[in-house]
Amino acid sequence: MKWLTLERIKQQCRIEQDFHDEDEILELYGESAEEVLMAVLNRTYEDLFEEYGRVPMPVVHASLMLVAKSYKDRESDMMQEAHENKTFCLLLKPYARLADK
Repeated sequence: MKWLTLERIKQQCRIEQDFHDEDEILELYGESAEEVLMAVLNRTYEDLFEEYGRVPMPVVHASLMLVAKSYKDRESDMMQEAHENKTFCLLLKPYARLADK
């Protein structure tokens, strides 16, 4: 994971830090969320870091929302739900690139 941490993911999912049984799946969800958001934003990690000096907190927030949704509803249609979630859209919209440079 490039910007999410297992500690932060566990906080978001309300999992005790010393509970390790699901660490592997949580890391998978974290990596997947980061990759999906880069595709949705049409950006790379390096691009965001170059422009903002870090990954903007709204992007981190949206990533954590995806991870928590993945953890809670392991087989739902998350992306359809995410596109309908106004908070998710508002968090990401300012950082999306509409066309390649």
